[in-house]
This record gives sequence, structure tokens and C-alpha cells, in this order.
Amino acid sequence: MIRYLNPLQWFKWFGQWFVAWFRTIPWKRASTAIPALALTIALAILLFVSTGENVSWRNQLIREQLASAFERDDYKTADLLIRRQIEEGDESAETLYRLAVARNQQNETEEAQSLMRGLVAQQRDPRAARWLLQELYEQKKWADLENEEQREFGQLLRLLSEELPDDLGIKKAYADYLIRTNRQNQAVPYLVQLASVQPMFGLQAAMISRQAGEDDAANRYAETTLEKIQQLFEEEPASPQLAMANVQALIFLEKHADAVRLLSESIGRMKTKEHQAGLQQAMGDTIVVWINKIESEPNETVEERLRVLKMLQVALQHAPNNPRVLSLVADQVLKTLESDDKELIKIRAALVKGSSPGIANFIRGTAALLKDDAEKATLHLKLAAEHLPHSSAILNNLAVAMAEKEDGDLEQALQISEQAIESVSTPNAYFYETRGQILTKLGKHLEAIPDLERALAEESLANAAHESLAVCFEALGQEDLAEEHRAAMTVEAETKD
Repeated sequence: MIRYLNPLQWFKWFGQWFVAWFRTIPWKRASTAIPALALTIALAILLFVSTGENVSWRNQLIREQLASAFERDDYKTADLLIRRQIEEGDESAETLYRLAVARNQQNETEEAQSLMRGLVAQQRDPRAARWLLQELYEQKKWADLENEEQREFGQLLRLLSEELPDDLGIKKAYADYLIRTNRQNQAVPYLVQLASVQPMFGLQAAMISRQAGEDDAANRYAETTLEKIQQLFEEEPASPQLAMANVQALIFLEKHADAVRLLSESIGRMKTKEHQAGLQQAMGDTIVVWINKIESEPNETVEERLRVLKMLQVALQHAPNNPRVLSLVADQVLKTLESDDKELIKIRAALVKGSSPGIANFIRGTAALLKDDAEKATLHLKLAAEHLPHSSAILNNLAVAMAEKEDGDLEQALQISEQAIESVSTPNAYFYETRGQILTKLGKHLEAIPDLERALAEESLANAAHESLAVCFEALGQEDLAEEHRAAMTVEAETKD
């Protein structure tokens, strides 16, 4: 009984049976069976080929017809063929992507978008993500996107940046998205990668790092950027773009003297007057930045003031019409009006003379206004307004001067004050205080109050504003409010003492 359970015994019996069966074959007539055997083998091969999914004749025929349909832009036929593929179990990303394209071409936009979103969510298909970006967001401005659209836009860019790590265009777009959504720190790694091809992205990374308080990283990125730009600049010393990039990196690293020196050398190397003019304007801007840096460090000595004025002389030589330079010239001249230092007076006079007529008259007029010479101030500020009719600062000071004259035309002063306010998008407290004081003098107390209340925000204007508000409220019969403003004047006077 045990031998029936022994597998070796079973193999022995099977071998005996096979030998006995083989001997029974009529080998002498075997040649007559060859056609039948060949036909059987051929049918087996045909069956295998016809049932193989990847190489079936039918599927191959559908693929060829599908390619032809797309070439002819016959999207209805393409749609039908793709659906046959899906019915046979082909739900690959390629098939679904083609179906979405075909549906979109047949104006079935929502279905196409739904298919593409499915590919992105389920298969992380980069082609579908790129299609959605192009179709939904390429022609839209960031400000026009709803919150949900902004979120999807960012998700698509993130997917593409992960799936296509070598696509620098995607990296740049995703870095811009992160910066727009106040995630600057997350954008830094992408900007650093972009800097390998476009060095100025390294400076942008440095700026973000400095804003985040990471000064060491900021300086490291900026130094690397400067090194790369200098290498390029050595190869193209007449390039205005590389000169400006070099200057920006130097300014960021607070190497202002090096920036000025580089600009001075580069201006003469420029091949066109336009490029020279551009670098001359940059010289003016660079000196302004340098002076602002000096001003941020308290050092009110005559020597420091002289140094600043001499720097402004250089700025005026290169950029006599640069508005930032002219504005700073006016500020610095007005700051030194009370100085009796002979060299300072000499340079100050040269600066005024070297400025444009409009700025020179603005300086002279404002200086006269500070000395309570309303007549002289009105004269020079009117001349300044002729040269620079759209300058809000000139118009405001002219309105002040006209209002302070004994026989001043208050109605005209009011018109000029309103013109000054309308000429800027965000008028400051000084402009409102001017109009409020003129309205008070005209007896338009109710209209004056809002402007005077705005002026209270500026400490240097608060005392005069309180005084005029007391007059206005008293004229309107609001004695309690008038008394509050008189009390506020007293408190401020005691605080100053």
C-alpha cells in the first residue's frame, strides 16, 4: 500500500506508460500526419498572436487609424477609436490624455479638464499638468485668479517642478508663485538653482534671505552672484547689462565706492550714447543710495556734510536731470541753510547753480519760506512751478507761501493746494495740513476739520493743527472740543520742553 503513495513509483509508472505508448505509434505512416501537425502548430501560433494584448493585429490597426485621425484633425474618429481602446481595458495615461485632447477639440472643455485633472491627481502626469497650465492660466493675470485657482496653479507648478527637475522655466514659474504667496523662504532653493544659469537669481535669493534676517546666507549668495557676474563682465566689458548687474550686486554688499568706480570706468567703454546715458543715470542712483546709507548712521559733523555735498556734485555731473538726485540735492541744501561754514556755503551755492532751473528755484523758494519770507518764497516757487508744473512738492509749498503773504490770494492758494493733492496717488499729511490751514483762513471751518485731523498724524504738524482745530470748533460752537485741542497743544508744548 505504501508504494502507491511513493512519488518515485508514480514517475516510474508514467515512464513505463510513455515508452509503451511511443512504441504503439505507426512510425512507418507518420509522414502522412505532417500536414495536420503543421496546421495545428500554425493555428496555435495564430491563436497566440491574436490574443496577445500588446501586439494584437486589431489593436495595432486601431493605433494606426488613431494616429491617422490625429494627423487629419479628425477628432470624432479619434474619440471613437480611443473609446474602443478603453473598452478593451487600455486605461493608460497616454490613452486618457489623448481622449482629453480629442474632447477638448470637440468643444467638450469641461470633460477635457476633468480628464486632465484626473490624470494629475491619480497618475501625476506632467503632460496633463502642463496642458492645464496652458489652457487655464497662461492668459490670465495673477490678480484675476480666485483663491481656488491660485491654489491649483501652485499645485500644478509644484508637480511639474518635481516631475521635471531639469526644466528651468518651471522652476522660475514656481519660484515666482512662492514669492507671490509670501513663501519667499521656500523660493530660495529654486532661485539658487536658477542662478547657475542666470546669476541675478542669486541676488534675488540674497535679498529674500536678508529680509528674513539670514545675513550670512544673504552675503554668501550675493558674493557668489558677484563672482559669476564679474567673470562674465571680464569677457564682455562693454555690456551695459552686465555692468548694471555688477553694480547691483556691489550695492547689495554695500560696496558703494566699488560700484561708483566701476560705473565711472564703464561709462567710457559703452559703444552707444544710449548705453552711456543709462549708466550715468545709474551713477546718480548709486550715489543717492550711498548717501542714504551715510545718513542712516548718525554723524552730523561739518566734514560729513561736506562729503555728502561733494558726492552730490559728482551725481549732478553725471545725472543732472535724475529726479532722485535733484530731490536729494534739495534736501541736503535745505539742511545746511543755517550753517555759516564758508566751504559748505560755497558747495551749496554750486549745487543750486548746477541743478535744473526748476529745482534751483524750488530750493531758493523753500529756503525763503523757512525764513518766513513769503514774498520771496512765492516768487521763486512760481518760477519753479513754471519749469516743473506737475511737481506736487512745489505746488504745495507755493500754496503755503501764497497763504502766508499779507495780501495773498487765498482762493488761488486753495486751488493750487487742491492741485497738489490731486497730483499724487497718496497725499501725505503735509498736503492736507496746507489745505486745512487755508480753509481755516477762508472761514470754511467745517471743510477744514477733516484735513487738519489728518495732519495730526505727523508730529511736526500736530501743534499747528491742534491750534487751527480749536479755532474751527470754536467757530462752530463746539467749545468743549475746542478746549480739548487747546489742552493737546499745551501737553505737546510741555513734552517738547
